[in-house]
Amino acid sequence: AWAKATDSDKHTQTTDTVRLPEVEVSVSRVDRPVMHQQMQVSVIDPLLIDKSQILFPKDISNITPNIYMPDYGSAMTSSIYIRGMGSRINEPVMAMVVDGVPLMDKNMYDQALQDVKRIELIRGAQGSLYGRNSPAGVMEIRTLQPLDLTTRLIKGSFGYASANTIQAQASYYDQLKDNNNPSRLGWGIAARYKHTDGFYTNDYDGRRVDGGEQAGGKIVIDSHPTDQWQLSANVYADWVKQGAFPYASVKTHTINYNRPSSYERLAVMPTLRAQYQDRGYKLLMSAAYQLLNDNMLMDQDYTQADIFTLQQKQQQHSQTLDALLKGKKNVDWYDWSVGVSEFVKHNNMYAPVTFMRQGIEEVILGNANRGIQTAFPDDSLCISNNQLPIPSYFTLFNAGLAAYHQSHFRFGNWHINADLRFDYEYASMDYLSTAQLDYKFTLITDQFTTINTLLQGNKHSHFWQILPRLAASYDDDWGTVYVSAAKGYKAGGYNPQIFSTITQNQVMTDIAAVMGMHLDMTDPRFSDVSITEYKPERDWNFEVGAHFTPLSGIQIDIAGFHTQCYDQQVTVFPNGKTTGRMMANAARSRIWGAEATLHYRWNVGNWQGILVTSYGFTDARFIKFNDGMGDYSGNYIPYSPMHTAHILANVEYVFNQKWLKSIDLTINADGIGQIYWNEQNDCVQPFYGLLNANLSLKWKYLQLTIWGKNLTNTQYDVFYFRSMGNDFLQKGKPLQLGATISVNL
Repeated sequence: AWAKATDSDKHTQTTDTVRLPEVEVSVSRVDRPVMHQQMQVSVIDPLLIDKSQILFPKDISNITPNIYMPDYGSAMTSSIYIRGMGSRINEPVMAMVVDGVPLMDKNMYDQALQDVKRIELIRGAQGSLYGRNSPAGVMEIRTLQPLDLTTRLIKGSFGYASANTIQAQASYYDQLKDNNNPSRLGWGIAARYKHTDGFYTNDYDGRRVDGGEQAGGKIVIDSHPTDQWQLSANVYADWVKQGAFPYASVKTHTINYNRPSSYERLAVMPTLRAQYQDRGYKLLMSAAYQLLNDNMLMDQDYTQADIFTLQQKQQQHSQTLDALLKGKKNVDWYDWSVGVSEFVKHNNMYAPVTFMRQGIEEVILGNANRGIQTAFPDDSLCISNNQLPIPSYFTLFNAGLAAYHQSHFRFGNWHINADLRFDYEYASMDYLSTAQLDYKFTLITDQFTTINTLLQGNKHSHFWQILPRLAASYDDDWGTVYVSAAKGYKAGGYNPQIFSTITQNQVMTDIAAVMGMHLDMTDPRFSDVSITEYKPERDWNFEVGAHFTPLSGIQIDIAGFHTQCYDQQVTVFPNGKTTGRMMANAARSRIWGAEATLHYRWNVGNWQGILVTSYGFTDARFIKFNDGMGDYSGNYIPYSPMHTAHILANVEYVFNQKWLKSIDLTINADGIGQIYWNEQNDCVQPFYGLLNANLSLKWKYLQLTIWGKNLTNTQYDVFYFRSMGNDFLQKGKPLQLGATISVNL
């Protein structure tokens, strides 16, 4: 609940460290200050964003406990792990909400942060207030609005860094003036651009793998037409074009693949928000449309062998509505709120897999002939195609409706919150997958015969969830102690990524039927379209915690938590050299852990500073998980770190002279690990540390920042996986140095 006035807040006419009004920094759907919340909330204000060099959501995990957002793959890759929960594919465990609007696809999560007023990281199950895909938490991002200011604001920055990285941003906010009344109409425009040559080299052609460009911005109109109404209209846009997937072989430690890998994205999100307040009632409404056009190309075998490639191209249209009514406080001991929300998401996806000649021989013929030659050792199946494209078309549709309620009871210093949400969701998938090849079976004929395989149909399902939350707390001047129990869930649906394997198996089945034979599938689980469906994952979170303010400028947050996960969504791979991966409700797990954070802001004479330190521990294990290839019950859940530790120390000396306003130094150290990379727990990333620092010189309108990341050039891995019997990893980014100059008028 502590913040410091910055240059963007200069119109408040203060440069001292101050305590803001309690309602100013609070969880947006709960009107209580952060220090009295019945959950763990990390509030990141513009000052911390500046000191921590936070440019993207993935940077936020550097200063918060038990949150890990690894930077790997591409801007499409937005895997998030919180308190032992997370997923590589499909639905996320953390909802991301921008100015009151939830992003409907995690492919949109990795966007640059510009003109951010506040970020709230809420940990623990938030299903009762936020619904789907928030079983581990929510990231609320609030951006600057024109009427947040009292006068015109012009901002700009330009930075240059390692790997020929260039970043530029510019913003303009203004208001219509009225000599007799406060401004009731404001507008703003912001734009940004980034270019990088990349950090990883492909040994196959000597080129950088991950270079590219990203651009975007927003247009906003903000108005208070009456004392009761507040209206805001925003249009956000984001464009990405980059190389992607710098995955190196574990054996050679080099990136070496022959087909291009890339990612392109265009995301546009117009939003409209309204607030009406009268006679003690407050109505909050938001509506948004989200367009996502993206295209991914991938050398799926990640080697110099010419085996197969994957493309995933989608055009997604989403629409969301939410209305929250906060009731009039007729009595001191009770208040309430009720809300309704709905969404519709429609996605047209084109996802062809193309096998080259080597892939036809190794993957398709290799699997088929192993079965055939057990009965006919001198004969084999032959395919004449030099390439085998398997084009697949999908229409994925989701729609949901929810109603939710919160009651807040006060009995002296005691507070009790009872929440309940009812969620209904409909999901469907129309699919069309084809393959055409020329084959012969040497036992029967020397002539090639053409066979056409077609998989076409529709799958649909309904999901219902009742999401309660009960929390109790005791508040006093020194802080709050609380206990809570809450349910969250990850949405169910359909996973098209296994379709290439299903179609391959159907091709072999069709060939065998023509020949009057029966072929035993390498993995019979992956021969039925029904395996594309997965149910919602349900999670119960139990938590006890406290917020303390023992001295002026100090806030301490501690919590212990236990989570039970049912119908856990896990990624299951077929046996042998195959192409797809299945999302299955194949596990149950339990998680327990603890976390603590200390925030300290001080001001003595011309000196002022910030100290933020945190530690998180998570023990996340499967209670039951058998994927058909092994029993992993009792093993650690992969990809989520057991320990996270962070410390940010900042000191600033204020000159307040014309030649220099102030100088400050920030040192940021992170420790992460250990991370198990697979269910067998035989591959692990040990605990590692990263050191970052920046030095800023500030003038009245100008700021120069010199910064460095991974100053010790620590070698570490951010991702590991197995594909077609080979192991791959992505190394973390090396030492980076840069400088940024900012203007604030």
